Amino acid sequence: MDTRITRSLHWLVDFGRSFEARASKELRVRVRRKIMHPMRVLAHVRHILDEERPRPELSLAAEIAAILHDTGRFAQLVDRRTADDGSEYDHGEEGARILAGADVLDGLDDHWRGVVIEAVRLHNRAGLPESMEPDTRTVTEMVRDADKLDAVRNSVNGLLHKELTGRAIKYGITVHPTEVSPDTVRRTRLRELIPYSSMRWSNDFVLFLCAWVHDLHFDYAYNRLINTGHFEQLLALLPDQGVFPELKAQLRADLRRLAGRN
Repeated sequence: MDTRITRSLHWLVDFGRSFEARASKELRVRVRRKIMHPMRVLAHVRHILDEERPRPELSLAAEIAAILHDTGRFAQLVDRRTADDGSEYDHGEEGARILAGADVLDGLDDHWRGVVIEAVRLHNRAGLPESMEPDTRTVTEMVRDADKLDAVRNSVNGLLHKELTGRAIKYGITVHPTEVSPDTVRRTRLRELIPYSSMRWSNDFVLFLCAWVHDLHFDYAYNRLINTGHFEQLLALLPDQGVFPELKAQLRADLRRLAGRN
């Protein structure tokens, strides 16, 4: 393994543990999970690289960006006691700021150091700028795909194992078996991403995750959603009445088309 990857792994673990050491007891488990999350994202990025076979310099940058992409999460969890980005704190921006002042990227030249920092800064944005330097766009898209795959995995596991009563689960969402916001339905039909502001009900959150099929970039990501069964598990969380059969059929067909399985 390239020593710059090893250095990034050690740096990330040490950085995360420094926050774990001063976290409250109830937050320590969440901090440990945030240390492990980049390892799964790295594994997905490596699968993408195996299929795409870019030049070695880009592969190295993608792996390092995967390892370091959530650097800004630790202060968010421990100091702000939240995992939600807002107007005052964005964990991508904060991670880029931290990395710009750290020595962990000293083994990269200026171009690739900038690529990694920008990928970290943009990995959690709702969308990417139209005009991006090509290497930066490719690395950022790899990290974003990999990050979404792990987020879907975590969300499916959480939703399947929580009692679906009328309580908030995330972003102030209320769990309800049949309710869905009209804007979420409209955006799903138009194959648009679902903004946080549109989410009120648990079905909105499930459709928010399903809509990510329209924000993936690599064959590996599409096929991973199919092969793991995670996408079907998400669809199964939606009711079989009202608008939902239509939306589920559309989303299922879209994923298969994007994966080249039609």
